[in-house]
Amino acid sequence: MSDYDQPTELDLAVGSMITVRPDEDRITYTEEHDSVSAVQDQLREEGIDVDLLSMPGTQVWEGGLQNMGALYQLSRIAVHIERDDDLSEVLEDGPVIYEDLDRAVTDIWDELTKTRFSHLINLQGINSYFLPADFELPVWLSFENEEGEEDSAYFGSSHHLQRELAELGPLLIKAGVSPNAEAYRCLELLREAADKSIKTSLPIIVW
Repeated sequence: MSDYDQPTELDLAVGSMITVRPDEDRITYTEEHDSVSAVQDQLREEGIDVDLLSMPGTQVWEGGLQNMGALYQLSRIAVHIERDDDLSEVLEDGPVIYEDLDRAVTDIWDELTKTRFSHLINLQGINSYFLPADFELPVWLSFENEEGEEDSAYFGSSHHLQRELAELGPLLIKAGVSPNAEAYRCLELLREAADKSIKTSLPIIVW
């Protein structure tokens, strides 16, 4: 059984946010086009100019993360490397998420501290996208979910993510992280997604 046959806790795709072409399902296409167009306008107000309406119904890549703990550990490693901390505790903990979250990570989530790995570390799970546009800091846009409750979606830059991962990869190896470790495989998965996004000018969709 291949990795992609295993159950995943986080799924990724590179493709259009409009899932159907107009000739496939006009009603669904129109609804999705209007919704994505509104998001595109909100992003433009944030200074992010990106075309999210072209190539509807297109998907060029998909992947999955079997363990969300791998993403969390990768974020922990990144921030502690940046702070020049001892990594022994982070490596010993492994790819798990404890209830008592790492303050070094949550301070970045809460915008109390800054990091040069902001597009990676702020990726926390679903309702997340990386756009084929180059902008310095990730943004969050508010929306109303299906239950009528206020929620937010995360938008990072595929270009920034690609650069962050290119810098972080060798630092992980230098710190003693095995290329077979889940955190390193998470980095490779995200790097492949970023490469595809930039090459095709399509966003990464995380759910």
